[in-house]
Amino acid sequence: MGLTAMLDIRTIVFSNFLTSIVCMLVIFFLWRQTHKRFAGTGFWVVNFSFQIAAMFLIVLRGSIPDWASMVLANTLALAGALLGYMGLERFVEKKTSQIHNYILLAAFACMHAYFTLFKPSLSVRNLNLSIGLIIIFFQCALLLIYRVEPAMRRLTKGVGMVFVAYCIVSIVRIAEFFIGPHPAADFFQSGKFNALIMISYQILFILLTYALALMLNKRLLDEVKVQEAKFSKAFHSSPYAIALTRLSDGKIVEVNEGFVNITGYNYEDLSGKTTIDLHLWDKQEDRLAVVNELARTGKVYGKELQFRKKSGEMVTGLFSAEIVPISEQKYVLSSINDITERKRAEEDREKLISELKEALHRVKTLSGMLPICSSCKNIRDDKGYWTQIEAYIRDHSEAEFTHGICPECMKKLYPDVFDNDFKEKRLSLDHEGKESAG
Repeated sequence: MGLTAMLDIRTIVFSNFLTSIVCMLVIFFLWRQTHKRFAGTGFWVVNFSFQIAAMFLIVLRGSIPDWASMVLANTLALAGALLGYMGLERFVEKKTSQIHNYILLAAFACMHAYFTLFKPSLSVRNLNLSIGLIIIFFQCALLLIYRVEPAMRRLTKGVGMVFVAYCIVSIVRIAEFFIGPHPAADFFQSGKFNALIMISYQILFILLTYALALMLNKRLLDEVKVQEAKFSKAFHSSPYAIALTRLSDGKIVEVNEGFVNITGYNYEDLSGKTTIDLHLWDKQEDRLAVVNELARTGKVYGKELQFRKKSGEMVTGLFSAEIVPISEQKYVLSSINDITERKRAEEDREKLISELKEALHRVKTLSGMLPICSSCKNIRDDKGYWTQIEAYIRDHSEAEFTHGICPECMKKLYPDVFDNDFKEKRLSLDHEGKESAG
C-alpha cells in the first residue's frame, strides 16, 4: 500500500469521525460521574458532539449541499471549540464574558459562507478555520497554564499543553497558506499536507480526551484526599469515643484517641479484636438491640447505655451510630459520649435535694402532742429535759420573741402606772375628737 493510499483524506476523515465517537462516549461517561460535583463538563460533551456532527457532514461532502458540508460543518467545529473553552472556564472557576468570541464565531461563519457560496476557495477557508481555531485554542492554553490558581495549575497543565500543540498545528497550516502551493478545490483531493494536518488533529483530539479524563481523575483524587483529611481530623480530634467496626461481627477497624482515653484500652489491645472480645458492652442484650435497630433503620441516636472499661469500671455513655458502606461491606461508625460524671452529679444533686426537703420538713416544725407543766409552764424536750416554753419554741421553729407586759399584767402588777397611762391616753383621744368635730 503506497503513501498516497494511506493518506486518503476521505478515509482519514471517516477514521476521525469514528475516533470522535469513541472520545465523546468517554467524555459522556465522565460527565455522568462528575457533573454534580464539577461545573463545565456538560459543555465538553456538547463540544465533542459538535465535532462528531462536523466530521459527519464533512464525510458526506459531495452528497449534501455545500453550505451544510462546508459552512455548517466548520462553524460547528469552531462553535464546539468555543463551548469547550467555556466549559474549561467553569471547571476552573474563571468564568468571563464571551462577547468577543461570539463576534469571532459570527465573523467566521460569514467569511466561510462567502468563500463557499460566492467566491469558492478551499485555501482561504482553511486559513479562516485555522485562524478561528488558534484564537480559541490560545485562550484555552492561556486559561489552563497561566490564569488558573497555582494549586489548580498542577491539574490543568497537561490539558493546556495539548492546546499549545493545537496552536502549533494551526500556525503551521497558516504558514503553509503563505509559503506553499494552494490545494485543489476538492477537499478530498487537497494533497498530503492537508491529510497530515487532519491526522494531527485526530491525534490531538485523542490526546485531549485522555488529558481531560486525567485532569478529572486527579481533581477527584484531590477532593477525596481533602475529604479524607477532614474526616481524619474530625475523627481523631473528637473528645468522644469514636470507633469504626464491622457490622457482621463487631470487629474493630479503627478507633480515635478519645476511645482509648475513655475505655482505657491502647491500640495494641484493640488490634484484630471485636467489641465482644473486649466485653465493652455491660449487657449483651444492649448490643443485640443496637444491632437490630441498625439493621432496621440504619442508625441509632442518643441511647443511654452502660459500657465496661478495661479496668472493669462502668461507664455511662450516650451511644450514637450509623451504618456506612465501604467496599460493598457494611460498617458501623459509632460514638460514645461519656456522661458518667454528669450522671453522678445529677444523682448527687437529686440526693441532696431530697435530703434538704426532708430536713426542712423535720427541722423547725412543731407537731403532735407537747407535754407542758400546768404550773410552771415548762415543756419537756426531745431528750426528756424540762425547759422554758420560750426556749423550746425558739429551738424548734423560726419564731423570734420580743419581751413586754400585756395590759392585764400591767394593771395587776403596776396599777398606778397603768391608771396614769390610761388617763393620758383618754385625754389625748378626747382632744383629737374635739378638733375633728370643730
